[in-house]
Amino acid sequence: MNVNVLRLQAPMMSFGGPIVSEEGLIQPYPALSMMTGLLANAFGYRRREASRHESLQERITYAVREDQPGEKITDYQTVDLGADYMQAQTKRDSVAWTTWGELDQREGGSASKGTAERNREYWADASYTIALTVDELSAERLQEALERPARPLFIGRKNCLPSRPIHRMTVEAAGVKHALWDRKTFPEETLEAFDRVRAWWTSPDGDPVTDARDWTNQIHVGRRQIAQEYISVPTPTSDG
Repeated sequence: MNVNVLRLQAPMMSFGGPIVSEEGLIQPYPALSMMTGLLANAFGYRRREASRHESLQERITYAVREDQPGEKITDYQTVDLGADYMQAQTKRDSVAWTTWGELDQREGGSASKGTAERNREYWADASYTIALTVDELSAERLQEALERPARPLFIGRKNCLPSRPIHRMTVEAAGVKHALWDRKTFPEETLEAFDRVRAWWTSPDGDPVTDARDWTNQIHVGRRQIAQEYISVPTPTSDG
């Protein structure tokens, strides 16, 4: 089968997991919900189009390889909710911009005073390879969407802009897991620096995770089995 090979690389990336508090915690690999959001953004889906997101999410199959381990950092964030520019009384007064290049017309909520505080985790200076297919969608169409996205793409959060083009290549492989062993998919830096790297994929022998999203209610749902293994990095003379 034709497998799309993506590279996720940025100064900071956020692979958010299920949120159970105000803390924005991350996990070691991108969740199914994040991959769905990334592709939906490339195709130009609007956030309110829950059924389109659900359909896309159900058709995604992917495996992940960690080419460069990142450093986990925590960003301490505050915002003065009482500032004048935060006091939009109507949607017309809103001054927030979206990735469409349009104003996000939001009304003021009940939390309008005081200082809001929160911590957000990120992976710094990491690099990942994603082997991915989407049922009923050709590799060529997916490549086109990622190379000419309907909106600017980000990796987890809007401040996490990719430092390289996300789509790298398309390879022929028995499945997404097998594509991770193809020498062509390894960055040169990884070939030179590591003997083995971590990888994750769906497996009946894996650990249970809840990383799909109910796009109507905006909560994590479902259950998948994800295995983590180390795979060998090909040597410079290896055929892959």
